[in-house]
Amino acid sequence: MALTFQCECGNRTALFATGDIDEQGREYIEPEDDERVTYIVGDHGVLFRCGFCGYTYRLEKMRTIE
Repeated sequence: MALTFQCECGNRTALFATGDIDEQGREYIEPEDDERVTYIVGDHGVLFRCGFCGYTYRLEKMRTIE
């Protein structure tokens, strides 16, 4: 699996499945090994910051997965 991040400025990178699985059967994902995007996980969601133009996107926490 791969998730793609594409900024309005044209910067594009991906998050890839690692093959490692947690105790509940969910697979970990990691960003490509570059500085194209940084992310911060907070209490209310995730912030993605473009490494090229600096624009920041916010993904709000919707609900807890049980």
